[in-house]
Amino acid sequence: MGGFVSTQCGTPGYVAPEILRAESYGTSVDMWSIGVIVYILLGGYPPFHDENQTRLFRKIKAGNFKFHPEYWQSISNEAKDLIRRLLTVDPKKRLTAAQAVTHPWLLSKDADLLKHNLGVNLEQLRLFNARRKLRAAIKSVLATQMMAGKFGIEAL
Repeated sequence: MGGFVSTQCGTPGYVAPEILRAESYGTSVDMWSIGVIVYILLGGYPPFHDENQTRLFRKIKAGNFKFHPEYWQSISNEAKDLIRRLLTVDPKKRLTAAQAVTHPWLLSKDADLLKHNLGVNLEQLRLFNARRKLRAAIKSVLATQMMAGKFGIEAL
């Protein structure tokens, strides 16, 4: 196991609880982020979401996420188990990379995985991505307007 870091970094929705608690952390934070990514890929939306960053961080630190039936009914229990074990708040109990690659869901046969219809989840993923891009565009416009005002020039 490598050294530990204590600097806060990461994209808010993907950041592990120990980073938010300003604790030393190691590679287990990457496993948390992988859990978030798998959740998004299968469910079509992030496990932790809130427009208010304080509330978002509170949800992350509590490990407060759900598998909403309308999006998760066709997802196997093994896939949900992998996500739960990756999004475990206590980094000592979280799956390591070595443990994750031997998880039953990752060892499933392709034919078993193809039985699951993810159509509604893919649509939800498209919507999530569109909202993310729209928010980024709005922030860019606001930043441009603020910079224009700061330097006394006309905004585009």
